[in-house]
Amino acid sequence: MDDQRKLNIAMVCDAVTDCVAGSFISTLRFSELLTEKGHKIIFITGKSPQNPTDGYHKDTIKVYRFPGILLPKSEGQLYISFPPKKRVREIFQDEEIDVVHIIIPTPSAVTSLRAAKSLGIKTVAHSHTQPENLTMHLPGETIQKPLNYIFYKYLSWLYRKADALIYPTEFARRLLHKLEEHKETHVISNGVNTKKFKETETETLFGKFNLPRHTKNVLYVGRLHPEKSVNTLISAIPHIISRAPAAHIIIAGFGHLDTKLEQLVRELGIENHITFLGKVTDEELIMAYSACDIFVLPSFAELEGMAVLEAMACGKPIIIADSKESASTYFVDGNGFLFEPSNHEHLAEQVVALLVDDTLRESMGKASLEQSKLYDIDHSVARLEEIYYALLQK
Repeated sequence: MDDQRKLNIAMVCDAVTDCVAGSFISTLRFSELLTEKGHKIIFITGKSPQNPTDGYHKDTIKVYRFPGILLPKSEGQLYISFPPKKRVREIFQDEEIDVVHIIIPTPSAVTSLRAAKSLGIKTVAHSHTQPENLTMHLPGETIQKPLNYIFYKYLSWLYRKADALIYPTEFARRLLHKLEEHKETHVISNGVNTKKFKETETETLFGKFNLPRHTKNVLYVGRLHPEKSVNTLISAIPHIISRAPAAHIIIAGFGHLDTKLEQLVRELGIENHITFLGKVTDEELIMAYSACDIFVLPSFAELEGMAVLEAMACGKPIIIADSKESASTYFVDGNGFLFEPSNHEHLAEQVVALLVDDTLRESMGKASLEQSKLYDIDHSVARLEEIYYALLQK
């Protein structure tokens, strides 16, 4: 594709430079790599206290910010913006945009789709969102089920307005099959940068967070939100250390459940067997993967599971909750175990089985590393380019 003209692409994603979560991180990574390949990327996003004005991301990606409101339970990160259609049209015209790519289904996505259609600009929607990401914050299935239905109807209405729809996995396409009526659909993994995510030194991490030495470390990476079910991992710790006393659990991430989870740790009396890292830098994240012996994802809902790919690229065996709403289960293929969702005793059994068997743990880690090569992010970016160019030829 090097001989084709480079494109001007508008990525529409509230909080893209502010929020630490999979869809936002994926958008940044794709955008940065597309920029490296010569394309021009702009962001349409929301204003926040830390980023109140227009500017640039890494001096290369122009960022247009609009006022909005803070989404509850987002740790002060996710501001939902309401850009005027007239202003969005002006931006698309001034920047000579070829393709508009919406990431999350917010009002700015609706406005941008309408503005693009009025200008004859091709549009792509990315299906990164499950209703469970939002509704599991609410009490009881009586409330959750009808809201899930309404949210699906909204997604279907919104995505039908785009010229193409992208899912991160085949699982997501099957799970959200109702969204693709009369729609051109594609599957593109979020991918993993295998040049970046690989074994590295860990001394800096151990020193900064005063991590214990000579332990076997079990790592979780992600938000501390209900759908991630981190309480299941914490509840498993007493069962783990009773059979593998050298085990230590590391939690990398933050969220509104942090206080409750820390209280659970105190109630179980396991303070010496767990470390909460909180928000970490990109470099510290790779160190955390390198420092662990096993990666665990107890999450109920995942359309892919970027952290799983990152752990695999660092050569770690994985233990994943066998949830019917999680695509991450499909990563387990001779490189780890599944466990019954919310069953902390079963999780503990699987963790112990790997901790006490160095040979099995090593072989599964090698299998993870080999499988991760199938998800190299360069392949995903190339597929994204193919979709953009194909749309422009229609």
